[in-house]
Amino acid sequence: MISVINVDDHEMISLGLKSMFSETSDIRLSHFCKTREGLVPFIESKTSEELKDMIAMVDIKLEGQSGFDAADYLIEHGINCLMYSSFSNVGFIVKTMEHKIKGFITKNADRAEIMEAIRTVSRGETYIQKDLLSDMMYVSGIMVTLTKKERELLDLIAEHLPNEIIAERLGVSKRTVENYVSRIFDKFNVKNRYELEKLL
Repeated sequence: MISVINVDDHEMISLGLKSMFSETSDIRLSHFCKTREGLVPFIESKTSEELKDMIAMVDIKLEGQSGFDAADYLIEHGINCLMYSSFSNVGFIVKTMEHKIKGFITKNADRAEIMEAIRTVSRGETYIQKDLLSDMMYVSGIMVTLTKKERELLDLIAEHLPNEIIAERLGVSKRTVENYVSRIFDKFNVKNRYELEKLL
């Protein structure tokens, strides 16, 4: 039996998953919480043997928190994680892989694909939503060409910060930021932030 922990700040999502799992013979919802802190008492009450049969479905954006922090905590306790989100930004998928998270699907995925993703991740294998794979490979290929400073700047662009704020954060001039942004645009073959942010 696959026991699923659901971390999402929308309770209706958890209720929907519980209903969907009730129609299966091998998956059940074992715990629901809205924050990383809500995980702690549940995880600490389980033995390592009990935890090894669990996976977690974690929303990327929690209320006032990052789902990646919750996933990092779960991974530390030996639990494989499947990130899912309303957003299909490829940058999130790349970040998912960087955090050693086993899978990524969107909330638009159909029932069959959600079940396939859960079963795949429960076996310790990686699952990326099928219709996002080609874009992920494209962006991943570009990401490896970025310098450490370009990657740092890209993360700040993904937060929709203006160049002036980015310059303050990085301790460089606005002109330097503009030069970095121009190089990033060239690498991604985009003309402006709007086109870049659609990829991220």
